[in-house]
Amino acid sequence: MKFLKKNWFILGIFTALLLGTLFSDFGTRLNTGSHFSTLLVVIIFVITGVKLPVSAIRNGLKDIRVHIYIQLFIFALVPAYFYFSSMLFKRSFGPEVMVGIYALACLPCTISSCIVFTQSSGGNVVATVFNAAFANVIGVIVSPLLLSLMLRTSAGTLPAGELAAVFKKLVLMMLVPIAGGQLLRFFVARAADRIKKELGVISNVFILMILFFAFSKSAGDPLFTSNLRSLLLPYIYLALSFLLLNAAATGGAVLLNFKKEDRISVTFTAPKKTLAMGVPLLSTYFASNPELLGIALLPLIFYHPWQLFISGLIQNFINRKN
Repeated sequence: MKFLKKNWFILGIFTALLLGTLFSDFGTRLNTGSHFSTLLVVIIFVITGVKLPVSAIRNGLKDIRVHIYIQLFIFALVPAYFYFSSMLFKRSFGPEVMVGIYALACLPCTISSCIVFTQSSGGNVVATVFNAAFANVIGVIVSPLLLSLMLRTSAGTLPAGELAAVFKKLVLMMLVPIAGGQLLRFFVARAADRIKKELGVISNVFILMILFFAFSKSAGDPLFTSNLRSLLLPYIYLALSFLLLNAAATGGAVLLNFKKEDRISVTFTAPKKTLAMGVPLLSTYFASNPELLGIALLPLIFYHPWQLFISGLIQNFINRKN
């Protein structure tokens, strides 16, 4: 029971994948025209706006070197690493998996897990809260821009003519709801902070539902099932990449002579990627390419539990050392 309570979301990811594959007709009928999943995306970003501690952005500007380092790592170094290193495996991975890796590379970091791991390891919680909140705010604009750039420079899948329509949709489905959530937070901040955990659970349930609909759309496509059989090499690549990026983030913080607390914050923030924003962002970005969406989500779905597992080992090592 304790295991289920602790790991329900990760188990839910695999359940959504399995159910979406087995009951693709039901999922497709339930989400005709993607209206249901669109509504879920909007609600998720309203909740994100309500939960985002943007006051931390105003109050956390002291450690400017740490902030610049973390943001550059998230939005410059990680995308550059994945873009160039994945080119070595382009023929082996295939174009659909490559799109998923690019999408993963462009995302901001997680919020809750970054803060939890930093806090439990004695790190700079204020710096983590600031950078996680800031990355997720600017990620609404920066992530799709980076993804568009990476796709176009690699002869990507989205024609230039679709880009304006995609960004209009992203603004309406992500930026406007987040702004609405922030406005709502102005009136209900205390209540929102009191039920923050419950709001997080609701968001995660909606994310699992979106995953179910995404896989329902993709499961009937032969391209999806054929790509599933060839994911071992990409998963090994992603697993090793996270270890490398984690070591690079921590090593850079040591070279820059950051304080111990700041190094811990860097370790648990800079290399991580958010599933909470990644799923709705990719669902919106690839709404006109449902057959591509299922494959594009798979690198993120692997990366998310892997980064939590490794972060747990690092946290245990830090606490034992202390």
